[in-house]
Amino acid sequence: MKLVRTIDRIAQGKATRREIGEIAALAGVVPLAFPVVARPAAAQSGEDLMYFTWGGFEAPELFPAFAEKWGEPSTSFYGDEYEAIEKLRAGFEADVVCPCIDVMPNWMRVGLQPLDESRLIYLEDTFESIRSPAAAFDKGERYYTPTYYGFTSFVYRTDLTDITPETESWGLFFDETYAGRMAIWDSTDAVVPVAALAAGITDNPYTPDGDDLKKVEDLMRKQRDLVRFYWNEQTTALQGITSGEVVLSYAWSAAIPQLIESGIAFKWAQPREGLISYVCGLSRANRQGTDDELVYDFINANSSPEAGAFMIDAYALGAANRNSYDLVDPGTLVRNGLETPEESLAGSHTYQFVPVDLKQRHIALFDEIRAGF
Repeated sequence: MKLVRTIDRIAQGKATRREIGEIAALAGVVPLAFPVVARPAAAQSGEDLMYFTWGGFEAPELFPAFAEKWGEPSTSFYGDEYEAIEKLRAGFEADVVCPCIDVMPNWMRVGLQPLDESRLIYLEDTFESIRSPAAAFDKGERYYTPTYYGFTSFVYRTDLTDITPETESWGLFFDETYAGRMAIWDSTDAVVPVAALAAGITDNPYTPDGDDLKKVEDLMRKQRDLVRFYWNEQTTALQGITSGEVVLSYAWSAAIPQLIESGIAFKWAQPREGLISYVCGLSRANRQGTDDELVYDFINANSSPEAGAFMIDAYALGAANRNSYDLVDPGTLVRNGLETPEESLAGSHTYQFVPVDLKQRHIALFDEIRAGF
């Protein structure tokens, strides 16, 4: 279960460097050894760049060319994007941050600086479907470049259910057949889109309002009486799946290698309504005066095929760079559900920005439902 806990901590931005090294070893990835680089006295070093990111994303294997040339950057960590945004608003300065595209409208309010597309050397190697989302731009200038993505679906016990590939659907989370034997993430980022997709709201399942929100509300109330539990950490859900306490659970793609390790009979579903996906990347933050070469070397190193291959191997996340997949064992791609990345991305529902007032109403509604009202 140590592997389960470690990947779960990565997914939540809480992993340490040691934990990243341990999971890389378990995945068969050999950590890179970066030499001390001799430089002229006047030269800058990696420490002159401040990288403000998720805990666990400081592993030098995620920016190998930068680490080899400059050494490792200075780092500061956050466990939630809104926490990071508030810290920048309060005066903290950073050079590079790691936003997810659905939160970009909020990041744009804290002084992000535009990127020079001509200096993003791997931009054209990025999957076209995630390369240039509207939220990456403001007044014609790019402020974000994608580096990785992940999928959300559900896992189910094939030995304890009658679910088949043909019946895989988000609607199973409202099926009384599995009453008391299902689990879902304790977040409107899960319960709202799952209910929306089950209700046939597929254009944008993240922002239901009006009549659509009433349909979602009705399903959320039904689900409340069917779930065994709402979970805060995926570790809890996977322990329930492994023990058989639950037979169906919402899950991030990092669950796949964890459950394989457990040896249970399970399947990662491909729901007919489509997978849920999230896409994240890098932006130049608010600090002024840092050398452009440092900043673009760092962003490009993160976007390289080698960095993407490590992301796939060690984190079970998808690389935005299409050339990363040629560097990964085909068995690992199958294990992590990443053997057909372009097709899977095209058929998924990528998280979208939810206006603040609507998000607050979703949260208030979910709080009310959980409380039994």
